[in-house]
Formats: sequence, C-alpha cells, structure tokens
Amino acid sequence: MSSPENKIHANCVTLIIKSIIYLIKHDVNFVKNTMPHFINNDALVNHSLHVAIYALVLGNQLQYTEEQLLQLGTAGLLHDVGLKKIDHSVITKAAKLSEAENKSVQKHPQYSVEIIEQNKIHDPYILDAVMHHHERYDGSGYPNNLTKVEISDFASILAICDVFDALTSVRPHRKQHSSFQALKMMMKDSEMVNQFNQKYLLMALKLL
Repeated sequence: MSSPENKIHANCVTLIIKSIIYLIKHDVNFVKNTMPHFINNDALVNHSLHVAIYALVLGNQLQYTEEQLLQLGTAGLLHDVGLKKIDHSVITKAAKLSEAENKSVQKHPQYSVEIIEQNKIHDPYILDAVMHHHERYDGSGYPNNLTKVEISDFASILAICDVFDALTSVRPHRKQHSSFQALKMMMKDSEMVNQFNQKYLLMALKLL
C-alpha cells in the first residue's frame, strides 16, 4: 500500500487470500474468534483486510468455487488501493467534506482499477467489483449510479462488507459501532435501508 511505484505483489495477494479461504473453510469459528482482535481503526491496510475476510465468509456461504473466492477476496483486498492517490488530509478529515473533496474521494474506485491494471491484473470480475463497490441499490452510489440488477454480485458483497467494517471501526468523527448496531443501521436507517442487496445483508446478519 505504501509503494511509491504502486507495485502490487500479486503472488503475495494470492497467498493471503488462499490462506483466509483455508481458515474459513476449516474453522467455523474463525471470524467469531478473530473479529475481537481486529485493529478497528481507519488504517487503509486494516480496512482492506477486514473487507476481504468478510467478503470471503459470505462467498463461502454462497458456495462459490475456489476461483470465485479468489476473485472476490482479491477484489476485497485491493478495492481501496486507489485511496493512496487522494490527499491524506481529506481521507482523515473529521469535519464534513466539501463538495470538491467529495468528488475527489469518489475518484478512488477508478484509481484503484488503474493501479490494479498497471500490475497486470485484468480479471474482469475483480475490476468490476472494485470499480462498483460504492454503487447502491437505490441508485445513490458512484461512480455510475447503478441500481439493483445492474450491480454485480461481487460488487454487492463488497459494498456491504465495506460499510460494515467502516461502521465497526473508529473514524476521525465518531466512535465505532458494535457488529449488531452496524447491521441494524444498514437494514433500518432511513439513509441506508434501500442501499444494499437484502439477501446478502441478511446473510451477513447471521454470519458476522
């Protein structure tokens, strides 16, 4: 994440994802026993690892193939790598972002895809999930204001895991929420109730 050349060690990424897949498949209590020890701050590297783990738990429950899990996990681990191109003061700002700052942050999915492609990762499923992990079912997301069936399954899963980890982690402007509180907010909060794939959200409620 700190490489000035935006170098991604693809073999390391694959090894990390395969290790997580193995743990999830062979230890039913892996996430339950691991979550309390997560470093729940706003560090990009921690957030990306958490999202990858949560996404793989859902993917495993959906009986995805090994290849699909590798694609999903890779997308989760790399989905926010483009944030390194955004001014750090904007990313860590405690106050409400200005319109210009919001537009700047909303460019990070495209930056992520660009960095991933620079590293010769061209899997269309990975790229699509990364590009659209901020799309919302009600069309309020970005960068393309996609709705429901226009959003891929991988992107829908990452969207849930991304917001869940954000809500359960410390942020500059607030304390972290519990897992239950976070999922309840995603299901019932007036600003989020129509934003996510309900099937996957209910699955997350049971698994996370």
